[in-house]
Amino acid sequence: MSKGKRIDFLLEELQNEDWVVREDAAELLAEIGNPEAVEPLIEALNDDDWHVKEAAALSLAVFADIKALQPLILLMEDEKDSVRYAAAIGLASIADAKALNVLEKAVDDKNPVVRRVARMGIEAIKKKDY
Repeated sequence: MSKGKRIDFLLEELQNEDWVVREDAAELLAEIGNPEAVEPLIEALNDDDWHVKEAAALSLAVFADIKALQPLILLMEDEKDSVRYAAAIGLASIADAKALNVLEKAVDDKNPVVRRVARMGIEAIKKKDY
């Protein structure tokens, strides 16, 4: 199976009724690493299931594409700790100063892992800006 067919199949699977299939597709898109997956993964950040949102955010971290910046910033407001953690990883990967405010706010998150990743993101932005 060629990479093009594989990515097409996975992009279709992002629309599957089963959240497990959507989650797996999001994870596999990161493994393939084709930048054509960025937009569909950004759309998957709006999935009804938190597992899929988390997987999409973590996959977007692999691409570190600036197009994902604002959607990941918005995801930092998610009620689910693991989704905020994944969004923070994505923001740390992109390391754009526009994420600084939301990451600074996340330093006070109720979840210690989110707080730690937020600090990592702030450091990544500071390193990139120097």
